[in-house]
Formats: sequence, C-alpha cells, structure tokens
Amino acid sequence: MDLARRTGIPLIVVCSKDARKDQVVAMAAAANATVFALDLASLNPPRISIFTPSTSTDEEIRAASPGWTRDLSMKRNLGLIIARMLGWTRLMFLDDDIFGVLESDIEALAAALDNHNVSALIPEEFPDNSVACHAHRLGGGVQDVFASASGMGVRCDRDDLGFFPNIYNEDWFFFSEEAADRRIAKVGVSRQRKYDPYDDPLRAAQEEFGDLLAEGLYARLDIDADISGVDTAYWHAFIDRRIEFHARVTAALSRHPDRELAGKAADSIRAARTQLDQIKPYLCQRFVEFWQSDLVEWRRYLKELPQVSSIAAAFEELGSRIILFCVQYAVFQIVVPLLQLVVIAWCPINFQKILKLWDGSPRRS
Repeated sequence: MDLARRTGIPLIVVCSKDARKDQVVAMAAAANATVFALDLASLNPPRISIFTPSTSTDEEIRAASPGWTRDLSMKRNLGLIIARMLGWTRLMFLDDDIFGVLESDIEALAAALDNHNVSALIPEEFPDNSVACHAHRLGGGVQDVFASASGMGVRCDRDDLGFFPNIYNEDWFFFSEEAADRRIAKVGVSRQRKYDPYDDPLRAAQEEFGDLLAEGLYARLDIDADISGVDTAYWHAFIDRRIEFHARVTAALSRHPDRELAGKAADSIRAARTQLDQIKPYLCQRFVEFWQSDLVEWRRYLKELPQVSSIAAAFEELGSRIILFCVQYAVFQIVVPLLQLVVIAWCPINFQKILKLWDGSPRRS
C-alpha cells in the first residue's frame, strides 16, 4: 500500500481465502493509495469455457503434487490478462512476503524492460528456495538463488509472453525462454519474510515434482542445450541424479550439530524422496509436452482478449474468464491475509539505471 502511494502507481490486489477486498479497500483509504481489489470467490462463473490448460487438468500430473491447492499461478496469469486487456506495456509482480522495496527498485525494474522481457529483484537475506534446497544449504551445500516472480518486472506487450502453470516453480516455466537466452536483468535485491521451511514435510512433497521438472530443464541450460530436447530417457537419468541429491543432503544433515533442526529438515527430505519414488519419467515428459502445447494455446488466447479502457471494465470481463485459470480449484490459500499478488502497471520508461545482467545460473528452486 505504502509503495503504491509513494510511487503513484495503481495497485491491483487479488484476494482469496482470509483476504477480502473490503479489507483492502479500507486499508487503501487509510493509506491514501489508488488500489483496485477483487475477491476470487465472488467472481461470476463464465458463460463458456475458452481455455483449459492441460497441465492443470491431467489427473496424473495433478496427483504428482499431492494436496497442491495454491492459486498463485492463477493470480499471476490474471495479472497478465488484465495488462493485455488494458494495453499496458509493463507490469510488476510483488508477492505478499516481500518487503522493503523502494521507489528506486521500481524504477530499475521498469528501466530494465526497455531492453529485456523480464527484470528481477533477488531475495538474498532469506533466499527464495524450495524446502529441499533450504535443507541443502543447512547441510553445508552451496546453494544459489535464481530470479523469481516474487519481485519481477514483465514486458507484457509481446507475442511470445509465457504463462504460469499451476505447479511449484511456476515462474521458472514462465520465463524459461528468457533464461535460455541469459536475458533476465537482475536490478537489485529484495527481502523476504522468514518462515520455517520444515514445519510440515508435506510442503517438500508438494514441491518435489515442480522442483524436479524445473531443475531438470534448467540443467540443460547449464550445458547450452535446448530445453525442448528432453525425452523420457533424459528424465530417467535426471531422476537418478535427484535421488543422489536427496541422499547427499540427508547424509550432510546427519552431521549437523543442531539435531532438532536437522531432524526436521531430514523429515522433509524423506517426504520429498517418497514423493519422488511416485514420479515416473514418462510423466515428466508428459508435463513438458502439455506445457508446450498450453503455451501455444495461451498465446492464441491472449490475442483474442477484448480491449478495455479501464481496470473496472477489465474486472467485469474477468467475471466470465476467471475459470480459465482456476480449473477444479475451489478453495484457495493465502500465506498472509493481506496481499498474495500485487500487479503494478508502469508507464514511464526514461529511467537511466546501470543494469546487471543475470548470468543465467539456474539454481533458485
């Protein structure tokens, strides 16, 4: 709220579960900020179904992330849809657990989009990693942090715009083409609120499929190979590598002096390994093929979106289009009952900033 007030940029808040738009409106009035809010649960059902991502509806793919009911990818897709309907050229995604973002950070994100499709603030104080990678770091492993959508600028007036599949590491899939070209601009750092990644081993199990897929695809980039060149044999070999990774982390945790903390982390790794045993190479390849097919349909869908003149008009359109990205997910989660997704439209483009290009090191998850 304060950031929107200080920059004078309109803020769009998509609310679910414990968050309500009337709460957001009250907060906005107190902060003297321009804010638009909508409740996912109160949106009207669509008159017709236009696009249903295969990666969201395939039963085996859904079962590979047990209990996964997060709506983050759907909210981010909504941001892209709103931007396209309004004819915006760029927008910013900001997760509710990111704080301390300054006006200069917004300017840098926007300026980077003059020459890049994606710009990012990288959480460094508390890294934005998966449970497995947090455990890897705890055990003494060297763990990088890659770009994420937690604080990200996007050039959205382009034909090759990606989408966020409903899976862990959804942002890696969104900007995979930019990562392949080493064209993600790192413009600064952000701060993420701390949480206990080991509070529930189920979290690691839910993340495992998306973590496996993203790490497997981005490992191809490390050797300058094309992501689309994977097949079932590749996934068979990469699953073996993942099993070895779990074993190394477990062994390292067994030597950690904090037995209680290391024990919780080891429980999470065991849960991830149990889930990994259920994931077959053919299912990994199926997801990749469905994702690529969905990407074609998504880009066609964007071209057919109606153009509107106001955010309010875009909200009215979403009453009949929201089903496209909440298929079979009637109950939504939110980490903190305030903002899960913030979408900011950015117009000025004449900022002069020194940009540090991300080197393409694919190790955030």
